[in-house]
Amino acid sequence: MTGVKVQSGSSWFDVNTLLIPVHLADLKHWVLVKLELTSWTIEVYDSLQHEGRHNARVREGLECLAVFIPMLAERINLFDIKKREPPGIHPIPVTIMKDIPKQANGDIV
Repeated sequence: MTGVKVQSGSSWFDVNTLLIPVHLADLKHWVLVKLELTSWTIEVYDSLQHEGRHNARVREGLECLAVFIPMLAERINLFDIKKREPPGIHPIPVTIMKDIPKQANGDIV
């Protein structure tokens, strides 16, 4: 995430959504993070989603991303490029999405 263009060659002005695969090392598990630049939110798609402790550990694992992205966006002038007011340097709200396909631990299908 540097400069005026995304690696695909698109301008940041044209980008509203980023999909980011994230490996949570403590859980030895991958999740998909959807960063919405228009609403400034993070949605987490976790096929091993469980209530309680697992979700709390996923949130903890993404805490640094929720803090780092606003700092990086400000550093590369993303808000100027998108011609909008910065939301401030606050952690981005993280929502763990429900009602998505689930897998049993160990499934690779």
